[in-house]
Amino acid sequence: MKQNECAAVSVYRWPSIGSGRMTVILERAIDFGATGNSQTYLSDGWAQAEPAFTWAIGAESQLCIPAPMDADHAATDEYILTLDLVPFVHAPDLIAQRLIVSVNGTVVGSSSFARSTLLGYRIPAASVRQAGQLTIVLQHPDAARPSDFTATEDNRLLAFSLAEARLYRLSAGPADRPWHTPPGTMMDWGGDIFGMPQRGDLAQWTMDRTKLDFAQLAEQFESLGENCEFGLVQRRTGAEPLGLLRFSSTFMRSLIRGLDTDFEGLGESEDVEPYLSGDAPREYMVHEKKFGLVYHSFIYEGQRSIWLIREQEAARLKYLRREFVDELADGEKIFIYKRNAPVTDEEVLPLLMALRRRGDNTLLWVVPTERNRPPGTVEVLMPGLLKGYMDRFAPENNAYGFSFDNWMKVCTNALALTRLAKGRS
Repeated sequence: MKQNECAAVSVYRWPSIGSGRMTVILERAIDFGATGNSQTYLSDGWAQAEPAFTWAIGAESQLCIPAPMDADHAATDEYILTLDLVPFVHAPDLIAQRLIVSVNGTVVGSSSFARSTLLGYRIPAASVRQAGQLTIVLQHPDAARPSDFTATEDNRLLAFSLAEARLYRLSAGPADRPWHTPPGTMMDWGGDIFGMPQRGDLAQWTMDRTKLDFAQLAEQFESLGENCEFGLVQRRTGAEPLGLLRFSSTFMRSLIRGLDTDFEGLGESEDVEPYLSGDAPREYMVHEKKFGLVYHSFIYEGQRSIWLIREQEAARLKYLRREFVDELADGEKIFIYKRNAPVTDEEVLPLLMALRRRGDNTLLWVVPTERNRPPGTVEVLMPGLLKGYMDRFAPENNAYGFSFDNWMKVCTNALALTRLAKGRS
């Protein structure tokens, strides 16, 4: 393979699959545990299955999946392949694994990962329709032997363990709406697709564009966690919406597992663990163990007993779970995901699939500003996926040090683009 073929596919070069509604269909789920169904699809480069996963070994591994073709599959349908991976690493000598993914001879992406993760890769429609099957080649040049690092007899060349692979179909509905927002459409604080000039008064600019004040605007969004920054932004506007993940943090894999399962079992008392944190006056933080949620209780030492906090938080979590599941089905909220550490395109795709399978949901992925994307700009990456650009996030030691004005610009532009996509004014 030529060196330049190994570069990751940029999200900005993704072709449009249409500008109307995008439906996400799970075509195939492959379980790589010992009792799973992976043997039907495995080719070269795999170890014997273990109870929950199978190791990819050597320089590359292959999967062969029958191409899902029938009368319901349009010529423009595209596919997303997601992989649930845990890399073989041994710091400081081996800190990450590289992965290059090809489908039917076409490189669809490359990644480097240092911890367990879910990654997604977009497969063009043409590469699926031109073959009777999907030949998926996973190249992993950093595979290494455990025996080279520790006193073990395991001399297999291990790259990563794979627990599950999923193949999703993206089916674009007819572009029969009065408004549409194809990939690449952008709105910013200055000139935008409406040609509006920059306004000096941010609140008036927001009102002109959305007919909402800041508090009403903030209530159109719901945080998917990482930390409490956007929840505090909402509080700054005067909005106090209920939100399951508004002040929570959790890992992306746990978040997606929650979306896939409706957060079933959330809020059992035995899984709720309050603990004191910080300097005086110390606040009770809450650790929910089933999905790994960690969040503020805004209850301080001496105000309530741990037993009472546990019971109240268990009841609260059960209520918020029901509300959250209803919001997913309604498809009216814009769900925000941001993380202070970098997030790759490949990490965002599985989250988008989980949201879109539940309804006509929109994901706003917020990142630091990039070249030619000034703070406040929001860009359409694909139906249901927006990317917003901030000048900065709040520092870890100052949760209230967020960039309020730029959050309002991003939210204003995201809501305007979402209304266009859904044919609303």
